[in-house]
Amino acid sequence: AIKTYDNIDDYSVGHSTPSPTILEEVIQNTIHHLASGSHMISGAAQGRFLSSITSITREGRVLEIGTFTGYATICFLER
Repeated sequence: AIKTYDNIDDYSVGHSTPSPTILEEVIQNTIHHLASGSHMISGAAQGRFLSSITSITREGRVLEIGTFTGYATICFLER
């Protein structure tokens, strides 16, 4: 049977490596402490993309301008 997806985010996450458990902790802490801003977290699909593009660069350096609760920063640091 062919698996279908409701949206592109579900498809992206379904075809990506699983996120580290620390990212789920960041999401839960953000919801608990900053509920009104929890929609600003990068999310699994974007996080997997950030991790992928930083892992294929040879420089080993990333310049991140601004951060919210560190979700994207953790994704940059995965290697």
